[in-house]
Amino acid sequence: MRWLLLPGLIVAAFFLPIQEDATKKDLTAMQGTWTLVSMEVDGKAVEADKLKSTTLTIKDSKYTLLARQQQHEVELTLDPSKTPKAVDMKFLDGPNKDRVGRGIYQIEGKTLKICRGLDPQQDRPESFKTQGQINCFVMVWDRE
Repeated sequence: MRWLLLPGLIVAAFFLPIQEDATKKDLTAMQGTWTLVSMEVDGKAVEADKLKSTTLTIKDSKYTLLARQQQHEVELTLDPSKTPKAVDMKFLDGPNKDRVGRGIYQIEGKTLKICRGLDPQQDRPESFKTQGQINCFVMVWDRE
């Protein structure tokens, strides 16, 4: 019986550090302040004037959103081993406090894209397309 467990332990010992490194790499790349440049909800673009002055600051795994003079905080947990990459967003305040929104993310250079459902109970999106989705949004951020 022990011999049957050995291959699984070897595989886990090999891949776990790789996943931890990828998570650390993506979280490091997210650090800093971001400006919201576009947003789409249920396949429709949000007007640019409604996005003005919306910023995001990521420090360690804390995600702080400032929009319309209101601040919201979220704790991020990344899983870059998924395709697309997965993010769990635990709300630290507000009406969704302690609930977890399941989303996806993509970080390329100075652009961060996050997609999830408006309701934390929703399933994780499978793509960044919101057309035909209900209560699904995608935000595109540029590094300041």
